[in-house]
Amino acid sequence: MFVTKRIGPRSKDLNKIKKLYIDAFPENERFSFSMMIKNENGHYETFAFYQDDVFCGFAILLNSLDISHIIYLATIPELRGKGLGAKALGAISRIKSSMRIIVDIERELPGNPENELRRRRKNFYLRNGYHETEVRYRWQDEYYEILVFGGELSSEDFGNFWRALGIKKNTTDG
Repeated sequence: MFVTKRIGPRSKDLNKIKKLYIDAFPENERFSFSMMIKNENGHYETFAFYQDDVFCGFAILLNSLDISHIIYLATIPELRGKGLGAKALGAISRIKSSMRIIVDIERELPGNPENELRRRRKNFYLRNGYHETEVRYRWQDEYYEILVFGGELSSEDFGNFWRALGIKKNTTDG
């Protein structure tokens, strides 16, 4: 059985989530883990996923206005390719059913050796009901595009999302 649990600063699996977070995301793409878990601004949510009571992954969301932004989603490497990511996205869509859900993915770029991985990642989201938007931006020397589930998203919407959080975000390629 697939189970989703909301995680807080005292959750028993916090060390497992932090280890997967560090292993799955490059340092230049990581925010402060403790800041997100403490959630002092009230905008972050962390969920752990379990298959048959075994920890299999997590998601960290950033919420503003009517948008929930999946900023991190990861599954345990040895459990990848078993449909758990799709189950996690399904759980998030049920929990956030009244919101547009967005995810940013690294764009394919001419000659980039990671294009195949980026294509597979994008196709994963497209297979799970997400679709492309006009939103493109550059952050930390990487180029991103936004996919959305449950509605549409314009560059203006994306900018408003960040402004409501008190952060100015450039939604152009820079």
